[in-house]
Amino acid sequence: MAEAGIRAGFTLIELLVVIAIIAILAGMLLPALSKAKQQGQATACLNNLRQMSLASRLYAEDSDGRYPFTFQVRDNNVFRKAWFNFLHPYQQTTNLLLCPVRTKKFKEFLANYPSESPDKAVSNYAMNFRLGGCDWPGVWDTKNWPALRETSVRSPVTTVHLTDGGSKPLRTTDPTKCVTPASVEKPGCWIVHDPANDAPNTGGVTNDDPNWGGPHPRHNGRSAIAFVDGHVESLRPSKWYWAGTPWLKPDETVQ
Repeated sequence: MAEAGIRAGFTLIELLVVIAIIAILAGMLLPALSKAKQQGQATACLNNLRQMSLASRLYAEDSDGRYPFTFQVRDNNVFRKAWFNFLHPYQQTTNLLLCPVRTKKFKEFLANYPSESPDKAVSNYAMNFRLGGCDWPGVWDTKNWPALRETSVRSPVTTVHLTDGGSKPLRTTDPTKCVTPASVEKPGCWIVHDPANDAPNTGGVTNDDPNWGGPHPRHNGRSAIAFVDGHVESLRPSKWYWAGTPWLKPDETVQ
């Protein structure tokens, strides 16, 4: 009996069928992988804020129970320190300062920003100005804008401490329009403040000032938030940010 011939390989049709099956599987798996990546980034962001919130409490223990200044300036910005610089010794790493979701604009900003020393670190998280105030003698003096104690916050569970920054909000009481995914980005913005009452830097939140702004909804339309009581969650800006929002006011209670 003659031996059957040995097949040399696949036919063209078989190869095309295999390629089509792989393409179909890839089309099914890639969206799931992308969603899993986004969820992982959102979780990492919340963990960052949780750890920075803890660092802030450790700082307060050494600072008469007060939050770090949102910023400290001497003369004409010859010396400047931001809230994340004050927290740096309590977390021993600058990695926690950056949300894992980094837009193209923020990457460009990061590439051009001088960061050769710890005090020149950058952050895409923003601190509530009402909590930290500022220390700029003769300009925005700490006697007028003091750093608060946590014990002076009326509703710690609803008062925002830290969040994803930064966007250029509209000065409106309409929560659906103030900040949206289409809002102009302020890469590297590290102060979050009320667009309707943004003293001492009046107009700075809603104009092109790079340091002051609103939250950035970079997690599928949501922003990660650390509250004064230490808990963290992810919310749409329309839930808590608009002109006159009580969520940034330590002396008010959200109804």
